[in-house]
Amino acid sequence: MKPKIAVVEDEPELVGILEYLLTGEGYDVISASEGDAALSLITSEKPDLVLLDIMLPGASGFDLCPAIRRMTTAPVIVLTARKEQEDIIRGLELGADDYLTKPFNNQELLLRIAGVLSRSHRQTMSDVLVCGDLALDRRTHDVTVAGRSVPLTPTEYNLLLCLLESGGRVLAWESLLREIWGADDWEGGKELVKVNVRRLRKKLETDPAEPRYVLTVWGVGYKSGCDRSRRESE
Repeated sequence: MKPKIAVVEDEPELVGILEYLLTGEGYDVISASEGDAALSLITSEKPDLVLLDIMLPGASGFDLCPAIRRMTTAPVIVLTARKEQEDIIRGLELGADDYLTKPFNNQELLLRIAGVLSRSHRQTMSDVLVCGDLALDRRTHDVTVAGRSVPLTPTEYNLLLCLLESGGRVLAWESLLREIWGADDWEGGKELVKVNVRRLRKKLETDPAEPRYVLTVWGVGYKSGCDRSRRESE
């Protein structure tokens, strides 16, 4: 089946351009121009990815992003004309997996979409990585902490998987950007990694200020809280 992309955008001309571009790449495209219609569309159509504009009539993309995240683990890429760093960080903290500022290069958008979809459909292996009372099942993508199920977005899951697989080795933010976002350097790339680490900690840690699973090595990067993640065959 073709991956299905939901375009949430109120500019008809841009919607037409995106539909032409994406269908030409083999994607199915559905669209909505405002909040309620977008949420209804995502509920009924279950897209594989959401392209979300920030400046929408009524509810903004900032309002919609948390609601979309509660409904689905499908990746969300924010499209925004607002280039202020705080706006980009806000979108990421609300659950977006990536962002692209308008006007954007069509090829870059296609690369971002392909990268995010590739991460969300990443092949799994039939074993479990364990770090204290945290367990990640690479076959089912289930993550639990002390038996409690923790729903993660594809980006958060792959960030955690990358850190656990590193076996306690420190990973620089540039390495994480290459591994998870598939890029050597993006403007705002360091902040992109930082925000996703913060989001992951909020979901995993009892006290994000005193993390046990995702640790910061100041001036270097990040590592898992385990010197070596134990693998258990299924």
